[in-house]
Amino acid sequence: MSLQPKALWAALAGVLRSGDDALADFRDRIAVHLSLMAAVLLLPFTASHLLAGRWALATMIAVAQLILTVNSLALRVGRAPPVPFGVMSVGLGAAVCGSIGLQGVNGVPWAFPTLFIFFFVLRRAVALPLSLLLLVGASVVAAVAIGWPMAARVFAALGLTLVMINVVLNVIGELQGALVAQAITDPLTGAFNRRHFDTQLAQLPAPAAGAEAVNVLLALDLDHFKAVNDRHGHAAGDRVLQGAVAVLNARKRPSDRLFRTGGEEFVLLLPRITAADAAKLAEDLRQRIEAAPLLDGQRVTVSIGVAAQRAGRDATAWLHAADEALYEAKRSGRNRVVVAP
Repeated sequence: MSLQPKALWAALAGVLRSGDDALADFRDRIAVHLSLMAAVLLLPFTASHLLAGRWALATMIAVAQLILTVNSLALRVGRAPPVPFGVMSVGLGAAVCGSIGLQGVNGVPWAFPTLFIFFFVLRRAVALPLSLLLLVGASVVAAVAIGWPMAARVFAALGLTLVMINVVLNVIGELQGALVAQAITDPLTGAFNRRHFDTQLAQLPAPAAGAEAVNVLLALDLDHFKAVNDRHGHAAGDRVLQGAVAVLNARKRPSDRLFRTGGEEFVLLLPRITAADAAKLAEDLRQRIEAAPLLDGQRVTVSIGVAAQRAGRDATAWLHAADEALYEAKRSGRNRVVVAP
């Protein structure tokens, strides 16, 4: 079965997507080493052009070496490169096209490492159009300097290289996403884990003094969960946890984040909500858990503590207030909502 043109173009567009950037967190480190390596590897070319009397070309390469070295040193100390890599990449692409025009086939090999350099030192959204421009430009120059048959080979080889680079980047991006999901997600329930909760809590900005919409924590604890495990087994307990999370996810807002912080303990983070609406949501969740058929022949209930993030209250005090409200709910008989004062 042959691929239809539309399907082929759709597949190619999927490969060449630029929305994700697998190298973003490592780009500065790559640029430091790549710049120094390029500066060193260009030394023989500078020397050979000097010995051959090609002073202008030798000077251009020496200037490029100097810029690469300065950029590398700047990145090493945490500063922005004096000459943006985008500007250098445009110049590099133009130099490759010029080399093909002057040297013919001998200039073509420089186009391949240039494609890799684009994706190593530039954001993928910038590297992709620049590499496509190099693909077209190098092919056109090759057609003029070498002839159309060789230009077709250049276009095919560069195009295949470009596709393979993006295939590898897509795979790396998917692996990174899977690893991040594993690092921040509870494998049993699918809720975020305690590590991610601590990170999110530390990064959440406090509301302004007097703001009506605040951030609210709901601390939830399934009542008598140990008895569920003892009477029905841990497999049944796991199903109860999964069912409770499903109920919570079905009711919470898209912006709310659910975390599993202990065996049967959860925290629901409600950003930008009024205290009254948060209390209503907590009561609705309590009723939904109580009504849900989470365990055959036995009702499952939940106790909830509610605490708003006030101006001047740090994350530790905020969480402590939610925990205290939860403990009060359990001391008062469980299956209820208590709002922290």
